[in-house]
Amino acid sequence: MFEEILEIKINGREVKPRTELKIQGERGRFRFVKLVRKPSTEWIDVWGGPSGREQMRSFRVDRVVRVHSKNKTGANLLAERRAA
Repeated sequence: MFEEILEIKINGREVKPRTELKIQGERGRFRFVKLVRKPSTEWIDVWGGPSGREQMRSFRVDRVVRVHSKNKTGANLLAERRAA
């Protein structure tokens, strides 16, 4: 049994889907998708990585180095332009 959570706080910052994160030891930015919590562990599912090689990945929450305040990945910029 597991629980999926769409909004959390990391490093004192609010994180919701499409918020961009920097992951320790990984190249590129990653967009938050969800937090998955099981009784024994928890991790975040993200989409991103080096430009042109983006993919779905999972990391422990303690590997998040930074929660970016401005979105810079192509998909996020496109979504912001469409909303404006």
